[in-house]
Amino acid sequence: MKVDLNSLTRNFILQEGKRGSADPNALLQAIKEVLENVRPRSRTDKNRILVAQAHLREVISSFRKLQERVNLLEEKLQVLEEISTMAGGSVEGAAAPLGIKDEKDD
Repeated sequence: MKVDLNSLTRNFILQEGKRGSADPNALLQAIKEVLENVRPRSRTDKNRILVAQAHLREVISSFRKLQERVNLLEEKLQVLEEISTMAGGSVEGAAAPLGIKDEKDD
């Protein structure tokens, strides 16, 4: 069975925006499996596949780091939203910093 990587890549890129919310982890896993199942016909093909696999490992690593960062930022956003909700959005009547006199005191 011949796998046409060019047409697979082209279809992937063209259909990328139409799929909705495909799981990036599943997509990376599918690419990894395709690369593992490709049978090179020459030493050059084998080297290309090895380079593609190395690049894929880098992409997976970068994706994991980005996902961790997104999770951290989402947690921070949730905390900020909770603080904002507790404050009620109003700062009127809040205590002034120490050392600052209120205009009414003069």
